[in-house]
Amino acid sequence: MKKFIGEQISRFFNTGQWALKLVFLVVLTELAIIGGVTLGCMTGTECDENDSNNIKHLLSLAMTKSFALYAAEKASSKEKYLIESTSKK
Repeated sequence: MKKFIGEQISRFFNTGQWALKLVFLVVLTELAIIGGVTLGCMTGTECDENDSNNIKHLLSLAMTKSFALYAAEKASSKEKYLIESTSKK
């Protein structure tokens, strides 16, 4: 297991685009925290409307980061977008 983790970490930093991968890990961590808070609100702790609004805000931020990460990955893979092919006419 240690060998596998070591290989993954070295591959993470040696394959390039590690900044995008780091943002991906940050988004996953944020989603885990939001999920834990939501689960805590459902199972026992009383959550008021302020907590609910904060959870909604954090989810919208995580969604925005996810879309930005997706766009950055698509742009880095040098795929042509529809708007680029139509604007060169």
